[in-house]
Formats: sequence, structure tokens, C-alpha cells
Amino acid sequence: MIAAAALSATVLAGAFFPRAGEAADFGITLPKVKRIDIVGNKSFPAKVLKKHMRTGEAHFYKIFRQPEYRRDFLRRDVEALASFYHANGFLAARVKIDTVMMNTQGSWVKIRIGVNEGPRTTVRMLAFSGQSLIPDSKLREGLRLVEGAPFTPNLVEVDRYALFNKFFEHGYLGATITAEVKTDSAKVSIAWRITTREPVAINRVRVEGNRKVKEKYVRRELTFKRGELFGTKKVLDSTQNLYDTGYFTSVEIKPESLYVDRRVVDLSVQVRERRMGYIEGGFGVGNVQGNQISAEWGQRDLFGLGLAFDVKSSYAFQLFPNNQFSVKKIDFRSKFMRHQGQLDFPHFLGTWNTFSLGAFYVRDATVAPIIVKDRALTVSLFRRFTRQTSLIGSYSIERVQRFEVEEERLRSRRRALDAIFTRDSRDSYFNPSRGMYITGEGIYTGGFLGGEDYLYSLVGAVQRYAKLPTGSVFAYRVRGGYADTFGRSNATGLPVENRFFAGGGNSVRGFKENSLGPLNSAFQPLGGRVLLLTNVELRFPLPLLSKFNFGGAFFLDGGNVWNSVNEIGIRDFRMAARTKDTTRKDYMYGTGFGLRYYTPVGPIRVDVGFPLKRPPQVDYDYWVHISLGQIF
Repeated sequence: MIAAAALSATVLAGAFFPRAGEAADFGITLPKVKRIDIVGNKSFPAKVLKKHMRTGEAHFYKIFRQPEYRRDFLRRDVEALASFYHANGFLAARVKIDTVMMNTQGSWVKIRIGVNEGPRTTVRMLAFSGQSLIPDSKLREGLRLVEGAPFTPNLVEVDRYALFNKFFEHGYLGATITAEVKTDSAKVSIAWRITTREPVAINRVRVEGNRKVKEKYVRRELTFKRGELFGTKKVLDSTQNLYDTGYFTSVEIKPESLYVDRRVVDLSVQVRERRMGYIEGGFGVGNVQGNQISAEWGQRDLFGLGLAFDVKSSYAFQLFPNNQFSVKKIDFRSKFMRHQGQLDFPHFLGTWNTFSLGAFYVRDATVAPIIVKDRALTVSLFRRFTRQTSLIGSYSIERVQRFEVEEERLRSRRRALDAIFTRDSRDSYFNPSRGMYITGEGIYTGGFLGGEDYLYSLVGAVQRYAKLPTGSVFAYRVRGGYADTFGRSNATGLPVENRFFAGGGNSVRGFKENSLGPLNSAFQPLGGRVLLLTNVELRFPLPLLSKFNFGGAFFLDGGNVWNSVNEIGIRDFRMAARTKDTTRKDYMYGTGFGLRYYTPVGPIRVDVGFPLKRPPQVDYDYWVHISLGQIF
């Protein structure tokens, strides 16, 4: 009786409801999907399988738009589920629609889907033969079909392509790779037979697509030459070099003709140019420099000489100072201003170094009430050693003016050397989820260079990112710095622009900007010679809102600045302390949560931080930080 009722409901659903397109044509209201039951599934829970279906089911949070029943969607869902099982090694899996039960009013249906998984086919053995160039352990890296993995026939070709790439990297374009697949019950053995032949050298390189950019400026970015062995790494590096010039919107380097008997290959470099002149503008929000407006004008290939020139200006103001979100408190006074121009000479003297001439003017009022103005001429040399590692060294002649400072030089001339090392393996610049970023900077002024400021500073930072199975990202940062004077500057002390400051949206959240460390008699920040910061953050997608690019974060920050290393004590690093027992020398902690809205240029970040330790001068329980971009 029950089976007959189910059958009749299914037949009625098919007879009463025309196809989806017809329903729309005749104005028929489609029934809602009340529930989807999946039976027979043992290896995957129903919630995993339902993610592969277009047909949804009613939930309490789907108030305004309940999922509708469409037969064409459901048929495709069944095919998608079968494909999912096949891709995971269940080659004999079958999925079917058992029943579609409709209520008497025809307003909703219940769907029952049956699954017959069958046995799971896995790889029992993987073997390689015919070559000794690459160890078997290296050949296995990156393959999908290894021992214990579910077997899917179409992955054989995927792995063949991966193996080809390993030999292409060594110049063996003429390699032949075949696979012998043997099946015994639900176990598969895969034997790869590889013949490498001789490596292939590069014969002729043809450049096409360039109109304004001279061909010699294209060829100077190539890391391969005629007569060298072909390698995919050289091709990838050359492609990235060409993109880095800024000349091109697309770059493609590919074999044009392969002569196996002569063991040579002709390559084609195809480029598409972009406009050499450009004007750009931008707007950003932040806590340290405030709301920022920027503009840039530049030429990527100045006068067709392969040189680059640009002029940039930025102006920042604090819209709502001290978390006072009121129209009456809007403040458009400048907190930070920078104007700069730079002329780049790529491949200086035929090397892979970039030589630059530049000038800049900076007005910095981020540490109230102090204002610092800096005018400078600079020369620099940039060298990228690998795609991830680079070093830049610069020499500058500066004139510095300081306002609203106590007991230090109001004006000074400066001669400075600066070196910055970076190693960047992050998967994204704006919103990384994997990799590491290491940076170190050293500054030396005065001494044998001349000038009036004699000082040095060292700053280093390590940032790491790991993506968790849940889709969340665990990230941490450790940053430290030390600065001091020597010689004639010991009497005047470290200038304010070279001191370290901590507290705020980009260092220790839960505290006002630059509020940590030593204070003067008016309780204004003085900065320090020693800096230590630690940040830990868990970034996660928000349920129901992640599809709208919203995410959340929990964080724990720590940090402070001191006048000397001798001021730092182990007891100062305790996580919590009473206010009366907390001093300005304590290592301060802030914790809290945040909201992220992800944009193509990084997330808009709103964080609410709570100080875990508070010296007597901190009279607030939390602080709100708004910025563009991740804290690190």
C-alpha cells in the first residue's frame, strides 16, 4: 500500500508538473522542497553529498526564498552524485531517485535518493621503470594515483601530464611515458614505463606581438639562450619576468617546433602590450595613517628606452579620532602626506639589477602632537635572486625637520644606508592562506657617511600562514626591532622618527594607536629603542555569510616598546595582572574578535580588542579598529 502511494505520488509529480521551462511559461508555482533523504550512503555523510546538489532543502534560515523542486535539476543532481562517487574510486556506484512524495495541497515535496556504493577501487601498487634520471621518490611527488588512493581512470592522464612536466624541467621534451593498468578485484596496479631519450636544446626563439616595446627589451627578460637545454623552470621564470616589467597584459612562451632527431626545439614568445602611460587613484581606510587618498602617474617604457618613471602622492586624515564616531567629530586635518618620484633603470649595466633614482617629501603627524617633515634624494639597487627572495640597498641624503618635540634636535641633515631583505612564499599578497613571509631591515646613518644623525637600527619579522581543513586560516607573526645612537648623537638621543611605537590596529589591538611604552609628563607617547610584537589570529568563513564575502577572526596580540633591553623582565610577560601591579614596562596583551569583508584588494577589517592588562593610564575597556587589509 505504501509502495503504491509512493508510486502514485511520483507519477502525479511527473504528470502534474511540466518541465521547468514550461512551468515558467504557464505561470505554474513549483512546490517547495521540504526534505531530501539520502539512503544507502556509507562512505560519505548526507551533508557532504548534498553540497554537490543544486536542489536544496528547506532550513529555518531560508526565510525569504525556499528551494523549489525542479525535475531537471534533480536529474542532474543524481548524475553529479554518481560522478562524485566515481571520482572517489567507487567505479560501480549507482545513484537513483527512489521517490518524490508530494503533499495533498501540492505545495511541497519530500525527495528520497538511493545510493548503491559498491566496492571502492584503490591503488595497490605503483612502479616506475625505464629511466634513472629522477629518483622514484621524486616521481611520486604530486601524483594523484599512489598506493592507497582511490582509483579513477581519468586520473591516469592527469598523472601522465605531471610526469611529463618533471622530465620537461630537465629538457627531455622527447620523453615517452606509458602506463600499464592491471585490475584485480577492487585493487589496481599501475606500472609506468618511461623512455627519456636525449635532452633537447633551445634552437630559435621568436618574439611576436610587441608593437611599441622593442624586441631587445623582451629578450633581456628571458632566462634562457640559444644552445642551452630546455627547462620548464626557465620558461616560467621568463614568463614572470615579462609580466613584472608591466609592459604586457598576457605572455605565452611555448614550443613552436620540436625536432627530436636533432634534439632541438624552437620557442615562440607571444606577448600582448598594455598602455605604457597610466594614471591611477585609490582610497583606503586605516588606524595608523587614517583614511588615505592616493594618486599615481607613470610611464612603463619612458621614451621607448626601457626605463620606468612614476610620480605618487598620498594624503591621509583621521576621519573619526579616538573612536568618536560622530559627524561633529570629523577631522580632515592631515596625519600623513607623501610625495615621491622615481626613475628605474632595469638590467643596469647588463645585469639583473635595477638601479633607481628618486626623491620624496614626507609629512608625518601620526604620533600626536609631533610632526616630522623629511625631504630626501635617494639612489638604490634592487636584486631579485629567486621568485621569492630579493634584496634592496639604498643611499639617501635627507633634511629632517621636527616640530612639537622636547629635548632633541629640531633640524638635522642625514646621510643614510638602508638594506632590506625579503623572502616571500605566500600564496596571496592581499589575503594569504599558506606560506611564509620573512623580512629584515638594517639602517645606518652618520659615522663615515657624514651628516648630523649618528644612529643604526635593525628590524626583523616572520609571518606564517596555514590553511586548516575547515577552510579557516591560522596565522602568526613575530616582529622585533632595536635602534640606538652612537658618537655625537649620544647626547641628543634617538630621533623620534626612528623610535618604535606599539599599540593599535596594526600591532596590539585593544589599545589606542601608539599608546604603549614610555610616556612624557603630559602622558603622550615617546616611543622606544626596543620593540617586540607577537600576533596570533584565526581567520574563518562565517556561516551563511561566507558566500557574500564575509569572514570572521579571533586574535591574541602582544607587544610593547622599551628604552633599553635592561628594562625587560620575565615577570613582565605574565598574561594578566591587576591594574595597580601593571606598569608601562609590562608586555601588554589584547584579545578580541573581528569582522572581515573581502575585496579584490584585501579585506575591510573591523576589530574589537579588549586589553588583558591595563596600566593606570588606560581608562577604557575596549577599542575598535577599522582598516583595509589584514594586520599581517
